[in-house]
Amino acid sequence: MEDKKKQFAEKLQELIDAYETTRTSYRDFINRGDNNKHTLLEFQSRFIDLKASLRPYHTYFTNEWTRRDDKSATSIKFRICVAISEGRYEDKEDPTVYEKCSITSAEKYASGTMRYKKFIDERGFYRESLTNINDLREDLSFYVNEIKDRLKYNFENK
Repeated sequence: MEDKKKQFAEKLQELIDAYETTRTSYRDFINRGDNNKHTLLEFQSRFIDLKASLRPYHTYFTNEWTRRDDKSATSIKFRICVAISEGRYEDKEDPTVYEKCSITSAEKYASGTMRYKKFIDERGFYRESLTNINDLREDLSFYVNEIKDRLKYNFENK
């Protein structure tokens, strides 16, 4: 599963790099004052293709974020809390030993467990990733619309 995530991240980085390269090329083209219709259409096509290529990543990160919503966080914390209060909480990655205690004390301890912190970190990662993908999609839409406006303005006025 980690290999799949790594491949996913590498492919996403390739898309981001392609976006940066296309954006830079487009800005250079515009700064030269060139308004070649075919070149503008080519850039528009590239931005549309990049946006379409982001769709599976948007879906993936939306699903992962949804799997880690507030309800899930509360559920995990509560299960950990109950296990600590009953004296049966074990985590191979967390060397801390929790003695049997009241549910109120266990709730405080549950927030500090490695398992819960890992869940919260993943939740933050997926939320941030989703936000970044949404921002990138908006940027791509901006460029598509800008090119559409340039095409309309430049070739209506000729």
